[in-house]
Amino acid sequence: MESRDAHAARISDSDVARGPELGRVAKAGYVPMPGRREYVTIALLAVEIVIFALLVPNFLHPNNVSTVLRNATELAIVSIGMTMVMVLGGIDVSVGSALGVVAIVVAWQIQTGMHPLAIALVALVAGMAIGLMNGALVTWVRIPAIITTLGTMNILRAAVFGMLGGRWITGLPPVFAGLTAGSFLGVPMSVYLMMVLYLIFWYLLTFTPFGRHIYAVGNNAEAAVLVGINVKRTQILTYMLLGSLVGVASLLYVGRLGSVEITVGQDLAIQSIAAVVIGGTSVLGGRGSLVGTLAGVLFMAFMRNGIVLLGVPSLWERAIIGALVILSAAVDLLVERRTARHRLAERSIKRASASSISSTIPGALRAGDGSTAGGAATPGSQ
Repeated sequence: MESRDAHAARISDSDVARGPELGRVAKAGYVPMPGRREYVTIALLAVEIVIFALLVPNFLHPNNVSTVLRNATELAIVSIGMTMVMVLGGIDVSVGSALGVVAIVVAWQIQTGMHPLAIALVALVAGMAIGLMNGALVTWVRIPAIITTLGTMNILRAAVFGMLGGRWITGLPPVFAGLTAGSFLGVPMSVYLMMVLYLIFWYLLTFTPFGRHIYAVGNNAEAAVLVGINVKRTQILTYMLLGSLVGVASLLYVGRLGSVEITVGQDLAIQSIAAVVIGGTSVLGGRGSLVGTLAGVLFMAFMRNGIVLLGVPSLWERAIIGALVILSAAVDLLVERRTARHRLAERSIKRASASSISSTIPGALRAGDGSTAGGAATPGSQ
């Protein structure tokens, strides 16, 4: 937990006192750029690919790379929304269970013969409804995000079991085959969709007022209120956007597998959070980028594939990912504590300077009055 002094430094002297700066972040002139953490993740991804390419002869074969990218699309799309929520200062551990519920709804609509566009609309609405529920509980009821989404995760997971009745849904017609199985220039169509979504949401986060509001709220919600940001609306819309992306991912999931199993989305939340944190998004909010998130997703996807091709037990993948998440969180906390100490030191220096000036000015005024009085008395004495 953050110390009281560090918390006071963040609110009183760093953010509230810098109202004009937060106003700039919230309104115009602020372009969040990838930082050192993002570049480190990109470098790790490059090193990982080189190592696996040397160890596994067919690792960089186009078919293998295409398979890795196709299998990573659902995680990559959900991680877009997870990035926004974590930059906002929140978290959502219910995304896996939410994907399961929406995937079952999609499967049911496919079985009824509904038009694919109508199915896609149903998936988006269902996902946004779940996001609205989480956002409302966090924003209006003021339940901490981790507690809210832990609760909804279990509720939705129970709904998955109840909706499936202990049986898988199989034999679904390939209504989304063009999107999940098709390719253009050797690249899966789902990867093109993923890249389009990354570009759209990168623009949203970088160049729109709403995106800047997300960063401002994540830096300090109290200060964001002072500069005129509607914090509650920003929080609810962000959770709803995450829900809509879960809906898109559910379409790709059902279309790619043609079935829905009981364990659908079971590891999605931890994988998404891991990809976002490894990609450089701060666990404390206010910092992060989709460039780093995409690098984190690819790092995990290629690691999983390389470990399988090498015949290494998959538990090593979990161990490595877990260690990287802990390391990333530790770096965030260390940086935050160091920044808080610097802010406290700056505040002390400013107070000492102000005290020195306030004590010097009256002395100077008294000295000036004494010299003036002495000068006026001199002619009279003569």
